[in-house]
Amino acid sequence: MKIIVVWRDVFRKFSLPLLMCCTLSANAQENHLKDQHETALREYQREEAAATDNSNKASALRGEAAELDSLNRTADALSTINRALGMIDSNARKPFVATKAGILFNMNQPQAAVEILASEIEATRKNANSVSSTQRAGILGTFTEGFITATFSYMQLEQWGDAIMTLVDAESPAEGPSFYAYKALVYRYIIARAKNPALVNPILDEMANFYAKHDAGHYGALLRMWSGEDADKEISMIIDKMDGAEQQDALAESLFYRAAHQKFVKGNSQEALTMLNDMNTLAPYGSIEWIYGRRVLK
Repeated sequence: MKIIVVWRDVFRKFSLPLLMCCTLSANAQENHLKDQHETALREYQREEAAATDNSNKASALRGEAAELDSLNRTADALSTINRALGMIDSNARKPFVATKAGILFNMNQPQAAVEILASEIEATRKNANSVSSTQRAGILGTFTEGFITATFSYMQLEQWGDAIMTLVDAESPAEGPSFYAYKALVYRYIIARAKNPALVNPILDEMANFYAKHDAGHYGALLRMWSGEDADKEISMIIDKMDGAEQQDALAESLFYRAAHQKFVKGNSQEALTMLNDMNTLAPYGSIEWIYGRRVLK
């Protein structure tokens, strides 16, 4: 049985039968996300070996650090990104800082992550505020990774107001509608956890309503679930049409947001824990929802 079939069955039952769990273990080599990150790591290692100057070497090391982090080799990742940071000029630090913050978040150090991101986020916002409204998203989009990592760090710290303020500035024009549907989904989760009507953000609220109606992917279906609709069957059908790493990543996201809805909206912690166990069996390497979910869904 191919692992893709097993992923589909996760949606059809809240718990995985023993046979499926054994199949997942036996087919560990077919973990598409793990394979993808291992392949990318080898490529960056080749780039590092071929680099002839500090700039190229540092860039390759940053790539290695990100892939090591995705593979949960966080100590190696931190050592590697620190080597890279020691090779670059101060004006080239932004992407390296974002990568290091992601590693710190994976190491369960959300406060350290927001602290090293703070100055770059402030500088990015300042630059964005100095240009026209049509250019603003493009400037903010130069630090998407930083804003998303900061948002999840604030979420773990339960600093909900800061999480929303950071999320509202997370932009990625290049990714287009799918990013904004995802952003809206994260917002719905934050608002549900915050339980504070004063934190409702009109921009993000409008975005969430829009994509709940117009996004045909799993984010739209999950948004409809958070609006009270029974969307499990729709989510399953959408993810059934995917394959490989894309399917694995989408299933991880769906398991997290469905589990969070069960725990924090419906009050069903046992159902949430079952879905967390399904996500652990899936092992979606590199998924921030998997990292965060293991901390809040237990």
